[in-house]
Amino acid sequence: MSAVEKTGAARVRAGFTFAVIASLIGLSSAPVMAAPATTFSVVVPIVAVQSGSELLTVEELAAATSPGGIWHDLSSTAIAHGATIAVDSRIIASIAELGDDTPAGVAAWLSAVTDTAPLYLPWGNADPLVLASFAASYRISTIALSKISDIPASDFVGWPTGSAGSNRSLPRLRTLGFSSLIVDDVAFPDTVGTFSADVTDQIRSAIAPGSTVSPRSVAAEIRRTSSGNTVIALPRNPRDIDALRAAVFLDALFAGSPAATRFRPVPVEDVGQISAHGVPPAALQTLARQHRLDRIVSSIASDPSVISTPRLQRFCVLAGMVGQDGFSSSVRSYVRSSETYDEFVSFTVGADFTVLADSAELPLTVSNSTASDITVVATINAVSGIVSIANPQQTVTVPAGASAQVSVPMVSVANGKTSLRATLTTVGGIPISEPVYVAIDVQAEWEGLTLLAFIGVVSTILSIGIVRTVRDRRARS
Repeated sequence: MSAVEKTGAARVRAGFTFAVIASLIGLSSAPVMAAPATTFSVVVPIVAVQSGSELLTVEELAAATSPGGIWHDLSSTAIAHGATIAVDSRIIASIAELGDDTPAGVAAWLSAVTDTAPLYLPWGNADPLVLASFAASYRISTIALSKISDIPASDFVGWPTGSAGSNRSLPRLRTLGFSSLIVDDVAFPDTVGTFSADVTDQIRSAIAPGSTVSPRSVAAEIRRTSSGNTVIALPRNPRDIDALRAAVFLDALFAGSPAATRFRPVPVEDVGQISAHGVPPAALQTLARQHRLDRIVSSIASDPSVISTPRLQRFCVLAGMVGQDGFSSSVRSYVRSSETYDEFVSFTVGADFTVLADSAELPLTVSNSTASDITVVATINAVSGIVSIANPQQTVTVPAGASAQVSVPMVSVANGKTSLRATLTTVGGIPISEPVYVAIDVQAEWEGLTLLAFIGVVSTILSIGIVRTVRDRRARS
């Protein structure tokens, strides 16, 4: 063997030996790629629960934003860990309405949240696919949402419930002004950038009020099974969140090395097909009919927003509850209370009315509680034939914040007690008030009877006097 061959053989043996040793101690000639660090993009919704009024009261705001209050504790923990806050625009509008009377603690809370550049949700976290489900003229755009909440239309981010909408309504969202959505992987399985609905369900089981599931254990399991950047959403229903348990969960999730990245909603154009589940069609149709009626009836006001705004605010709160237990019953209750518009315009009924002649005019008062003139049709009908009303309908314009009187000419047909039925409708004939009944007591023609009786009494007295005078004269003669 030549020297060159010996040298080559030696190098081969040396190389083989090094390879064996390297394999044994874990060395490799190839570069080792480090596993990507785990990060979390967490969205924390701060949403007001349904209440009896459109705007939240100062007491409700102060309680929720004070230490120990649900919004205070949620936002403080979210800010501490770099989670992304998504805030209900109803909360922002309620604080703005207070103006200079805003308590210092409420103002400080709002400032801290605003500094994080939060995502702004539609009023009541309304499902955008519900807002887009109507005929074109009745759909609710981000411009309409901006008018009722003073949030710029371009800032709204929609959060579909997954229990409403169809693939026909998805393209409408862009025309309505929505540019991005918070979506889950069950309702939108073909979309990239969704959060895991299963993970949200696990979190809900741990942070719900009265839960016995450990928030730390759920956080540990999520950490164990996550890699890279994981998108997480806390439950969108505020009734599913106990602030203290949510704080424990977030503390455990971010304990140690995991870092937070900003939550990025999915652009509308990147949202795939929807796979809606648990859709309550009857309740949604009922809600849609009421919304259309509200829009039509609002035309009785010279400024329709005095009626349409509070009704739209209530509608949005319900549109955020789709898919929740009790949604259908909440819709039925809402519609029962909204079928009439007495809160805006109504009859003011005084004491019972007594008719003492063959004809009379009944005065009725129509009151307007809004800041706009309202035009309605007052219809008054007799419930019996005791009185007759020749012209039962009158169109009346009631000034803003004032009242107007309607005079109802009627003719007495017979004496007795009866009632008049009064209702208010739009000019187009849509009822807007519950019927009001006015009791009347007809005692007609009493003047003629009294006069005849008086004449009879006087005649009798005169006759007696004449007879006595004639008798006295005869007696003298």
